Amino acid sequence: MNAVTRPAAANGPYALIALVVIATRAALFLLAGARYGFLSDELYFLDAAARPAWGYVDLPPLLPWLLRVLELDSLVALRAAAAATGAVVTLVGIDLCRVLGGRPVAAWSVALVLLFAPGFLSVQGIMTMNVLDQLWWLSAFWLAARHWQTRDWRYVLGLGAVLGLGVLTKLSILALCAALPTAWLIWDRGVFRAVGPWAAAALALALIAPFLAWQVTNDWPFLQFVTAYNAATPNALVLRYPLLGMVLTMNPGYAIFWGPGAVYSLLSRDMTLRVLGTAAWLCLALFVFAQVKFYFAVPVFGLFTVAGALFWQQWLAERSRAWHALLLVVAASGILGVPGSLPVLPDTALDRVARFLRDGEQGYPGSEPADLERYFPHFAEMHGWPELVELTADAWQRLSPAERDGAVLVASHYGQAGALNQLDQAGRLPEAHGRHVNYHLWSEDLPLERGLFVGFDTDELAPLFTEVRDLGRLDCRACMARERNLHVHYVAGPRLPAAQLRERLKRYYFF
Repeated sequence: MNAVTRPAAANGPYALIALVVIATRAALFLLAGARYGFLSDELYFLDAAARPAWGYVDLPPLLPWLLRVLELDSLVALRAAAAATGAVVTLVGIDLCRVLGGRPVAAWSVALVLLFAPGFLSVQGIMTMNVLDQLWWLSAFWLAARHWQTRDWRYVLGLGAVLGLGVLTKLSILALCAALPTAWLIWDRGVFRAVGPWAAAALALALIAPFLAWQVTNDWPFLQFVTAYNAATPNALVLRYPLLGMVLTMNPGYAIFWGPGAVYSLLSRDMTLRVLGTAAWLCLALFVFAQVKFYFAVPVFGLFTVAGALFWQQWLAERSRAWHALLLVVAASGILGVPGSLPVLPDTALDRVARFLRDGEQGYPGSEPADLERYFPHFAEMHGWPELVELTADAWQRLSPAERDGAVLVASHYGQAGALNQLDQAGRLPEAHGRHVNYHLWSEDLPLERGLFVGFDTDELAPLFTEVRDLGRLDCRACMARERNLHVHYVAGPRLPAAQLRERLKRYYFF
């Protein structure tokens, strides 16, 4: 009997799994709450939401639009929306397992991995385009599977819509846009004799057309951003060593599922799974060739996890005790990894964990605070923003009336600019502008006669202005490296015209 046409009684276990998933994701959200504060990306996206456009230097427009329309402007609202989206991602993965023939015990396995693997859990604890990206990828796999099984044009049309929305969210899904048709060409070229796939492609192109037009009219800023993206790698271990990052982000213990699943997805007798596996491997190859960051591939491992559950379903079909033992190990491994994925630990406990990792790596106990960025870069991104606002507001108040007259506020990094705009609840500062990614475009007509420059080095500013005065320094050991010892300068007397200054200051590299 087809998995999607079972009697209601047969679907009962899946309803229970869905309830457990929703309850677990809600509990994890309540446990983490708004601890540590905003991620720098969240602050940037809120600023982007206040300036709606068809495109941005480093991201497509869908997420800022959603934040603006849904009025998600508080930390709790952002994190709640991310958690809810994450629950849907897990539910789609479970149903993908079901439509591919997975029984409830296999679905439980998928649920545990997609709930607790750091690559899913950490992304679903913050509101960025990555959580939506995971939703579009898993939904695309589901729709592609249903179209292959039924050849119903509605599924492939839905696939076109999902891929279009995916491109409007994060351009890494272009790999899947290319890989799925290629996989169909390999296994069944007859798919393209129908109108449906062509209509789906047309729908996807129609959805992304305004974004493409924006790129053209703005001289393709995203290509400039991509060129600079890999220019420098931050200190985080998982980014310096991509293979390590891949294994850690999917939990080494969970390799028991996604490892065999990666192979089984290509060798399975089920042609639907083989098509999806071929597409997934093509995406992985494209990501390796393009040298993108390792976490772009997390949705691909979602499919490998489903395939792994189906693999073990075959081998452990009559061994319920072995299944239950395996599920217990998977659950325990996932729960133990929660503090590394979600902000559930108090700052003091987080510092102790970072010191433990540092001492184990270096072989000696240290007395100074550990480098949080090296071990938990996503947590370091959440530290120091209120302190930065206070430092900058104090520097602004110490300026004389003549110095404040016509002065502008310019930040070096997008996180700094977002923090100054979003966290200055008392309205003590003027609007913050910047030189980084889209802030460069937003500051096109900004006068640069005088102002506060936040996060710039004296050596960079001295050749550009006749007066450069240091007004304060941010002391934040738990912050990202770019925020530690960050300086606030007052500058005046530009040595170059404003347009040339903007080009000298412009930065499109990500980190």
